Amino acid sequence: MKIISFKYEDKALEWSLDEAEFDKLTLLVGASGVGKTQILKSIMRLKSIASGKSFSATKWKILFETIDNLKFEWSGEFENKGDINFLGYEPKTNKPSIVKEKLFCNNNLIVDRTKDAIIFNNAKTVKLDNQQSVIHLLKEEEIIKPAYKGFEKIIFSDQTDSAISMRRANFSNSQKLLEINKTLKAIQESTIAIEAKLFLAYKNSFKTFNIIKERYIDIFPQVEDIKVEPYDFKSDDDFVRIFKEHPFIQIKEVGVDKWIRQEKISSGMYRSLIHIAEIYLCGEGSVFLIDEFENSLGINCINELTNDILSSKRQIQFILTSHHPYIINNIDYAYWKLVTRTKGVVNTHNAEEYKIGKSKHDAFMQLIQLEQFQTGMEI
Repeated sequence: MKIISFKYEDKALEWSLDEAEFDKLTLLVGASGVGKTQILKSIMRLKSIASGKSFSATKWKILFETIDNLKFEWSGEFENKGDINFLGYEPKTNKPSIVKEKLFCNNNLIVDRTKDAIIFNNAKTVKLDNQQSVIHLLKEEEIIKPAYKGFEKIIFSDQTDSAISMRRANFSNSQKLLEINKTLKAIQESTIAIEAKLFLAYKNSFKTFNIIKERYIDIFPQVEDIKVEPYDFKSDDDFVRIFKEHPFIQIKEVGVDKWIRQEKISSGMYRSLIHIAEIYLCGEGSVFLIDEFENSLGINCINELTNDILSSKRQIQFILTSHHPYIINNIDYAYWKLVTRTKGVVNTHNAEEYKIGKSKHDAFMQLIQLEQFQTGMEI
């Protein structure tokens, strides 16, 4: 899917995002604490609502397009029971109900929901769970299924320190995964973790794996080879037996005989590999949300990975946040969204609103001189 515009409100927290528009690539810039990360989290919360979760006092409106060129507009609102989703956990009881919800497809009203009824294709449905969204409840309907599948492809990509997180690459039956994901398309459309997809590519789509590997070696020429295989354990203790058949990412450096294990790979090198793998192994229509893109990345990584994002020809959308001058400078100001805040209301602005790029001065220098950028406040 591609998110075209998004509007969001959390009435319990008195926080809202005025309608923001997004391109294939959108870079959110602005002062710390202004709401850039919260925008990404709000999109992820909407993904959770599409999957059946409920969030008190949440109100939203989103316009998006699927890879089948279906344009959806989805809006809705949950009743306000206060901030009951403490630390992001959904309560088991006393869940909020949806008070209204609408879904349009290509400007045609598909679902019109009130507290009392759900009208689907001009007909009243049987009584359905009033605490779950229609996208979740009616996800098997032909007209709604593309919207549901679209939300499944929203990915919050946070690989900081993931090299040492064994659970990220943990899958119990690697042989079964290999049998049901024999083609590149099957691997891309799978919803498993990216580390597991890299293993499947290593075994079932080695041509694509080699493309990923060669791109990685372009960035890190000290690397000679990459493999995704179980470790060569010598011990037979209980811990070793648990992971004996578990594949891990390993790299081999030029002139060094010993392979570097996954947990020993530096966070920047590991994160770079995962970002490259995501670009090649995600499904068409994926939406990547990456907060503080520069985290753990060296200048060589930032340079190359930014270029990979800019040059991708696949149907992938990237919504990034960054404070790093190189990233901001290397992405055309046409893709910038300056985020500002007035009390609890967050707004996004195109660079042209501030006449950035209209003079001979460097666009980044124009940006950092703006009081709105420095303070995060509307003038």
